[in-house]
Amino acid sequence: MRLPRTLSWLVVREVTEYSTLGFLAFATILVTQNLLRRLDDLVAVGFRGEDLLSVLACLFPMLAAYAVPVSFLFGVLLAVGRLSSDSEITAMRACGLGMRELVLPIAALGVLVSLGTAWLLLVTEPAARVELRRVLRSVASRGALLEPGKFRLIGDRVVFVRDRNLDNELRGVMVADRSDPTRPFLVFAESGRFVIDEKEAEVRLELRAGDVHLEPGDADDPRYRRMTFDRLDYAFDASALLATSDRELRAADLPTSKLIALLRQSRGGQPIEGYRESDPVEYELQLHRRLALPLAPVLFAVVGVPLGLRGTRGARSWNALLCVVLVFTYYALLSLAQFLVRSTPVPAAAALWLPNLAFALVSIPLLWRARRGEI
Repeated sequence: MRLPRTLSWLVVREVTEYSTLGFLAFATILVTQNLLRRLDDLVAVGFRGEDLLSVLACLFPMLAAYAVPVSFLFGVLLAVGRLSSDSEITAMRACGLGMRELVLPIAALGVLVSLGTAWLLLVTEPAARVELRRVLRSVASRGALLEPGKFRLIGDRVVFVRDRNLDNELRGVMVADRSDPTRPFLVFAESGRFVIDEKEAEVRLELRAGDVHLEPGDADDPRYRRMTFDRLDYAFDASALLATSDRELRAADLPTSKLIALLRQSRGGQPIEGYRESDPVEYELQLHRRLALPLAPVLFAVVGVPLGLRGTRGARSWNALLCVVLVFTYYALLSLAQFLVRSTPVPAAAALWLPNLAFALVSIPLLWRARRGEI
């Protein structure tokens, strides 16, 4: 028997609309919470308005991998609850339509959501983590480089700034450059501006109203030269400050292909070196987390449909609360699995699939009861 096309599109549209609303809410909460947690430290080191977009662009794909499954469950529960409370499920059954016609469209949508979640976890999230680390390092470097009232040694240069505001406007600047021993010089400027060019990996000081003092490169050279300027652009390489080294990366930051390669290396008897974490367990946890979590939307679909079948007037409010309970249960089981892997000999390949197995087992009696009209 073919699925009724009109009914299928109705169900898919209902779930999509509620899921979209849920995603906007959950993503906003997650991004805001993570941003506020870092905001005080970022402002203290020179965080500017334009940096906000860069940080948000990194946080959003990282957190979307978690917001998408949760919002899909939210959409399933509220859509089914709405259909049930408005007696549309009863009308379907009166027309000879059963759980099959309700579950299959939602399960098909769940497969598409699972594919999107897999792409976020396997490809987008690791890249976003590395980019966020680079952005935060850039902000921190910018703030730590020029701290007012302190001399900063940067390579073969000493930089001093008397005052600096959040817009990186400088007052009372001194630079002692000995990068070339044959041509040492001093720069004094009344004011200026501090800019990091991340593309060129260099720091630029746009100095105004000052002097350049050229010291003799040879002790036998008695000449001392002084030049005044209205504007001077002084730049130096900052690639060492801005680059993210492998030693800073954790297992969660690595591409999936690199995780697999390092695990093969570990199984071949070679230790994992050059990264922040050397325990192969951490790499197994991250790999199986990325493989197991994408199945959550499909499981949420088959569990959410029977649980959402409540004909009471307050079904949508109840189902919103039920969504919180199910999500908490799933991620609590996931946290338990990670704890077991780290503290016991339980392999990650088995433990990380525990939440999926639990939800799959629970869905069978729920679907059976719903099919018989007991829910």
